[in-house]
Amino acid sequence: MIKDKKVVESQVCQRLTESASFSVLATAKRMERSGKEVLHLEIGEPDFSPPPAVKEAVYDSIEKGETHYTTPQGIRELRERIARYETEFRGVEIDPDRVIITPGAKPIILFTLLSSIDPGEEVLYPDPGYLSYKSLITFVGGVPVPYHLKKNDGFSIDFEHLSKKINKNTAAIIVNSPSNPTGSVLKEKELKRLLEIARERELLVISDEVYSRIIYDNMSHISIFKFVTENDKVVLIDAFSKTYAMTGFRLGYGILPDELVRPIVKLIQNSFSCVPQFIQRGGIAAIVAGQEYVKTMVREFERRRDRIYKLLKEIDEIQVYKPEGAFYFFPEIRIDIPSAAAFAQYLLENFGVALLPGEAFGKQGQKHVRISFANSLEILEEAVRRFKEALVTYKKDTIFMP
Repeated sequence: MIKDKKVVESQVCQRLTESASFSVLATAKRMERSGKEVLHLEIGEPDFSPPPAVKEAVYDSIEKGETHYTTPQGIRELRERIARYETEFRGVEIDPDRVIITPGAKPIILFTLLSSIDPGEEVLYPDPGYLSYKSLITFVGGVPVPYHLKKNDGFSIDFEHLSKKINKNTAAIIVNSPSNPTGSVLKEKELKRLLEIARERELLVISDEVYSRIIYDNMSHISIFKFVTENDKVVLIDAFSKTYAMTGFRLGYGILPDELVRPIVKLIQNSFSCVPQFIQRGGIAAIVAGQEYVKTMVREFERRRDRIYKLLKEIDEIQVYKPEGAFYFFPEIRIDIPSAAAFAQYLLENFGVALLPGEAFGKQGQKHVRISFANSLEILEEAVRRFKEALVTYKKDTIFMP
């Protein structure tokens, strides 16, 4: 509507919250434009270029004229390639007709919620957890209900707390492994138990596995899909962004129960129409030619993780968990601070280090900060040095006003 000669933001749009990642990034960029140096640990983006074969495939596709509309569900060649990949990687047989291609992972999360959740129905999501879950659940008219992860047990699922949150209005559970922001990886027994609960209570499971290839210590990713029976209703979310350093390509996918395919295709038809065909060709090339590239990238992430974990463990003012996957640390600050957001602001303004406050990931993230180690080791080491100095000076700084 228009009021006082201005367009008023709709009530539906007001349900959405701004992304903390991009808000902090915008502040950091403003500081850089004013001439200040900023070390970026706030954005979850690999600091690598995509595999060369991906760029070549995109160029070739454009040269061939594949620049027009294509099928809303995604080109058959990519969906078949994803189905074969899932068999090889997750050990499950997938029908390509259950695969839907979207511009990144967020649209398939949103469309899954839009197509399966009615207003007033409750959706459980992890706390701490990916900051968009709560926002998207609220946006579609659902009720976001956080379930706790146990920080003193490697951020495993607190099943006692989760069980208490389930009632007759509960419609779905979101699970995320490896986790953003904690870097924790759910174990087989947790996934089986979660699936049993969903089966007993007839709940949809939305499994966000976009960091599934970024796992350390010679561990193998275990997907909840591996334990699914024909009567279970599980949506698998994955993307090319993190695995192949293709964040700017905006290419993700979902594997869905049969009955959700048509509703989501309708949503695509009435929104972005289709993912560009040349981008999808890049996805095929990533799967076919990018596997050794992924292994090299993950080895480098693991090297950084080990080095930075050692440095963080030497800081008395924090408690830190060693991540098993993804590329984040989520340390808890042990000094007296009004909030993690206040400390993050202090760190950015006075020491030029940008990271995310834990509150952005839920109430269980209070007094935590998320540190991305998707940056060069040189920058990471300097950032940790400044982080340590900031913790020490914060305790006695009388100038800063939170």
